[in-house]
Amino acid sequence: MGNTTFGNHASGGCVSSVTVSSNHASPHVKPSEDPSHAERLSARQIPLRMRKYMDNAALFRCPVCAAASAKAIEEPADGSHDGRDSQGIAEAIERMDLHPRGSALVCEAGHTFDVSHKGYVNFVPAQKPLKGYSKAFFEARREFLSWGYYDHVLQAVSQVVLKAAADARANDRFRVLDAGCAEGYYLRGIRQAIQSTDAKVDKAQANAAQATSGTGPIAPTETLLIGADISKDAVRLAAGGGDPNLWIVDDVANLALADASMDCILNVFTPANYREFRRVLRHGGMLVKVVPGPRHLEQLRRALGDADHDEGDVMRIFQRNCDTTAVIPATRTFDVPPERVPTLIGMTPLAFRLDEAQRRKIMVSRITIDARVLVGVLRPDETPDTIAQPTNQSKVNNR
Repeated sequence: MGNTTFGNHASGGCVSSVTVSSNHASPHVKPSEDPSHAERLSARQIPLRMRKYMDNAALFRCPVCAAASAKAIEEPADGSHDGRDSQGIAEAIERMDLHPRGSALVCEAGHTFDVSHKGYVNFVPAQKPLKGYSKAFFEARREFLSWGYYDHVLQAVSQVVLKAAADARANDRFRVLDAGCAEGYYLRGIRQAIQSTDAKVDKAQANAAQATSGTGPIAPTETLLIGADISKDAVRLAAGGGDPNLWIVDDVANLALADASMDCILNVFTPANYREFRRVLRHGGMLVKVVPGPRHLEQLRRALGDADHDEGDVMRIFQRNCDTTAVIPATRTFDVPPERVPTLIGMTPLAFRLDEAQRRKIMVSRITIDARVLVGVLRPDETPDTIAQPTNQSKVNNR
């Protein structure tokens, strides 16, 4: 995929409206409504699926002001190559912070990002759809994943995240970003694992505390999960049904997140932007990147006449940017009943080049899901690889 998008599944579009004040107009925005209307909305009037964004507004920054700041740095106002418009940069940075106003997040410059009634925020309103990554694609992914074919990958990722959250200081919120969350399979699975673990911990602590002093349990570490994807269709599916997770339409090249605001970033079967990851991760924060193993979808690739799969370049770039702490294999082979084959084909970019008649001819009876879970800590220094990570993942990755 391009360097400015999340994932091999990226498609664009806009969900919630983005508005700015009239003196900050741009081709994809409209003048802001009278703020007094939004300000009159009390917290009680805002549904929980929207209020969770208001409560966490400090974690976000305005992507419009951030882009303006980046441009000011790259193109100084005086036209010199070694100077910078310091005042303009400082003003842009100061305006980046987002604040709650009614059911929207608003920056000092007036850029307004509505919280959708569906339960997500769109920070990329002008994103255009990319071929193949449609609503039907993500619905097929959700159905195929619900059958358990990727549960072993989810389990490996969940164990890493839960251990990191458990190692965090007591009562300190642990923040996780899933950069390229698609329809939310991994983040929802992690949420379920956390809830299950917390329930067991609460019960054990309650029993122990009651036996010793009669007091209640110690509060477990709170874990905040944020799912981000460039695809509006994907995020809309992820947010459906409501849960404590935050869901945002966002761009990996210009994340709408504050500096050092995350403790952990997940990057599952999708390209990375190490420069942005380094910016939003706190010092010592963890990156969990999942890449396909050499046998990933090998039966389907053979049926399509594709070459063997190699993610060596991706792993080398990860290792140049991170101090690697673990490489966890996650591989299983499954039988695939004939009635499930169309769904498998519908959720893989491998079949994007095929028409409907060609898709119907594909026959596989087994499928191998082969992944490597790379765990590491980003180094503070930047390398040329931190700007972008061009890979062949768009051809092979299927979560």
